[in-house]
Amino acid sequence: MEKQKKIALINDISCVGRCSLTAAIPIISACGFESVPLPTGIFSAHTEFDGFVCTDLTDKMQSFADHWKNIGIRFDAIYTGYLATKEQAETVKRFLIDFKKSDTLCIVDPVMGDNGTFYNRIDESFVGEMHFLCSMADIITPNVTEAEMIAGIDCTKPPYSADHIKDLLIKLRNLGTPKIVITGIENEDGQIGCAVYDSYTRKANMFFTPKAEGRFPGAGDVFAASLASAVMSGKEFTEAVQIAMSFTCDCVEKTALTDEPRRFGLQFEPQIYKLIKAVK
Repeated sequence: MEKQKKIALINDISCVGRCSLTAAIPIISACGFESVPLPTGIFSAHTEFDGFVCTDLTDKMQSFADHWKNIGIRFDAIYTGYLATKEQAETVKRFLIDFKKSDTLCIVDPVMGDNGTFYNRIDESFVGEMHFLCSMADIITPNVTEAEMIAGIDCTKPPYSADHIKDLLIKLRNLGTPKIVITGIENEDGQIGCAVYDSYTRKANMFFTPKAEGRFPGAGDVFAASLASAVMSGKEFTEAVQIAMSFTCDCVEKTALTDEPRRFGLQFEPQIYKLIKAVK
């Protein structure tokens, strides 16, 4: 029997709101991989909830990593998401140096902002840190705002032109990251989708689907976890992106039909069987 693959997940635990590790762990585990979380912090709810309570785990992260190194843990993939401080970014750099081997897949979701602005608790000082982490990654999954921040250009608001997205892909390619996905692209036709560049094939593609009205926190986390699962299952990169996009959009559509407030995140749990079928 083939050895089960192990994926390190560096992100926060937002107990309410279906994002970060509370989305990534069940999705990746359901697809057959062992999830090993390295929590950056524990939030009572994600930062779009008023009055959230947080326990910062910056001072614990390195000791967790040191223990794993001492007992010989080896990862087949490393996925990084929300980082709350520059110190956490430094810890992640050391983590990649210690655990990223030649055959270890590294996926970086450079979580910083959306719709032209930074997220709560994030500022300009993070851009350089994320720039460096993206340069170490095999795959990066920024949204348009994050791609603009990393590329060093002024942030814009949707809709986005094809020329603007093409320019972003060119600038991100110069980081040296082999595979790039820009998510959350709203076009002039009222659709939403993503752009993909694969340096190995030197091909770029864009995929779009009808956009559901409103904002869905955690959709990027669902997409990134689904993408990681598809790639680790052996799917070709562009196909993996389409699988992740299809699953995320399906979750958005089903969630939009419910009465639950959007800030509680995507109801991916009832749909996860579709992702399992797609990646297998």
